[in-house]
Amino acid sequence: REPIEFRVGTDALAVVVSAENDFVTALSKEQLGKIFTGEFTTWDQVDATYPAEAIGIFSPGADSGTFDYFVEAVVAPLTLNADGKADVALGEEALLGLEGAQFSEDDNVLVQGVEGSKYAIGYFGFAYFSENSGALKAVAVEGVEPNQTTVDDGTYPISRPLFIYSDASILKEKPQVAAFIY
Repeated sequence: REPIEFRVGTDALAVVVSAENDFVTALSKEQLGKIFTGEFTTWDQVDATYPAEAIGIFSPGADSGTFDYFVEAVVAPLTLNADGKADVALGEEALLGLEGAQFSEDDNVLVQGVEGSKYAIGYFGFAYFSENSGALKAVAVEGVEPNQTTVDDGTYPISRPLFIYSDASILKEKPQVAAFIY
């Protein structure tokens, strides 16, 4: 089979802190990577003007595609293999090994965890943040705030296109598949 790629949407991850957090507004991907690998364990390590308080980590679980993408885009570039290349497996190991980190497949648990601590940080799908924006604050990444425009135009650094795949022969044989895709 010869797969044909069809773009069906855009996915983005929102990095969030509690609405009570009055010090974090923007972080670089490198800072995020250092937080989610445990290199930074207190906020003042991220920025000397931030409080010397422990960072609470909330993350989707390892069975989540959100977890996979975050590791690939943010954590793996800081976890290099022997060849000096980003290593997803090392990134997963680093994130999953964080002492005190809370993992859940339920985004409501992540929202409640971050909302409940001024010093917590987490991430999940942008659409889910939009539904819970009153309790949380989205963090700009590389100076770009997550919003519909920056997600759609690809300038928000933790966004990516989503695709489905089919084959030309299947599209001919099964018009219902073609109708679904188009």
